[in-house]
Amino acid sequence: MKIYLRWVNPVVALVILVVCTWIYFGGYFVSFDADPSNFAKGESLIDPEETSFGMYFFAKGLFCSSMLFLFGRFLEKYLYGKK
Repeated sequence: MKIYLRWVNPVVALVILVVCTWIYFGGYFVSFDADPSNFAKGESLIDPEETSFGMYFFAKGLFCSSMLFLFGRFLEKYLYGKK
């Protein structure tokens, strides 16, 4: 369990973040028109007009990866910390 909490859990959290961010920045749910927006040009990180599945995956990736990482650190300190 100690190996999982120290090495596997942070890697899984990072993979979740990378996959969900890749879905958002890959533009799989966004159609770019002939007149590209600031997001399409790379000038803006978050497109205010983009509120579909891409933004959902980006927000879900941020939340799930941070909670998985923080809960793993908490559990590691709780189980193996100094008492």
